Amino acid sequence: MELFQNHSPSEIQAYPSHVLEDVARFHRALPGYAPTPLISMDGIAGDLGVGHLLVKDEGRRFGLKAFKVLGASYAVYRVLHDLSGGRLEPEEFVGERGRDLADGITFSCATDGNHGRAVAWIAGLLGRPAVIYVPGGTVSARIDAIRSEGAQVVVVDGGYDDAVRRAAEEGKNDRMIIADIAYPGYTEIPRYIQQGYLTIFNEVSVQLEKEGEDPPDIVFIQAGVGAFASAAAQFFNNPSDGVRLVCAEPQAADCLFRSAQAGDGLPRSVSSGAGTIMAGLNCETPSMTAWPVVRDRFDAFVSMEDHWAEEAMRRLAAGGVVSGESGAAGLAALIALCAKMPGFLGEKLHLRDNTRILVVNTEADTDPDAYLRTIGKESSMDEKPG
Repeated sequence: MELFQNHSPSEIQAYPSHVLEDVARFHRALPGYAPTPLISMDGIAGDLGVGHLLVKDEGRRFGLKAFKVLGASYAVYRVLHDLSGGRLEPEEFVGERGRDLADGITFSCATDGNHGRAVAWIAGLLGRPAVIYVPGGTVSARIDAIRSEGAQVVVVDGGYDDAVRRAAEEGKNDRMIIADIAYPGYTEIPRYIQQGYLTIFNEVSVQLEKEGEDPPDIVFIQAGVGAFASAAAQFFNNPSDGVRLVCAEPQAADCLFRSAQAGDGLPRSVSSGAGTIMAGLNCETPSMTAWPVVRDRFDAFVSMEDHWAEEAMRRLAAGGVVSGESGAAGLAALIALCAKMPGFLGEKLHLRDNTRILVVNTEADTDPDAYLRTIGKESSMDEKPG
């Protein structure tokens, strides 16, 4: 495990309140919407000696086993909203109006699994086809899950960046790319996706307020290209409010960690050829729209070996939460720090007996065979949305 500390995290521009309201209104209008659980897991906290632990369980989001649909759906809505001249209402998105606006569109993206399934699901709601590109080596369960939404899956010879390039090249003429990684000439849709993830933190805020509880003190956020992390940065935008942010990445694909460690403010690419069990985080290059806000706002970056994710999966399973390898990454970083650098938590992040720590379980058992190998039993989650 490696750690890099940002000694001077800075305030960044927050999203205006009307953006938060628009995102929340849109997601409430989707069929099957319900806030995901916020679970107190103080048994794990007690074992780690860290005070209070809250787990936001995205494994049951719309029955798709992952949080990605929040970003993908909002991005598609905003694209159709723009096509309508700003007249498409959230409540019209999956109705005749939304379908008319989507007529003739084939949706496409590159994915490690969860984002592609989300895009395929949204395309299905609109009655449109989807073509999804996945890196070579993507497990069959994730490919089958994408196909179960009616999408065509193209397996690319190479890693995630290769899949991104292939999707962009083949989608120039007749497809709409819904990608969470921004690159030169492609920034608007990734920003919409980042905004879509705000619903997670907005729900947490409402859930804590209903219980009369304070906001979290420390938030551990897993990162691939950084889109989800950027949403956390812009929701908890001001370090002076007391919320500390820690970025968690697999050692085999730690592009944000390496970018922060370089110290010149520029993004760095890494080779993920070695692979990681945290497939949803197996990304080689930071998103150009996400990296600047993650760089400036996050307090620390953790790069860790895969076995920490396996330990986190087992601890969550013992507490009744089904978590995949990427889903457990935030807790994995906390476990690794407690084991290897306990002084950092107390001295640098000001961990106290009453500190409230938030982690987000971003996926359930999206690879059931791997889950069985790690946990020793299958999960009982339904595969399809109810």
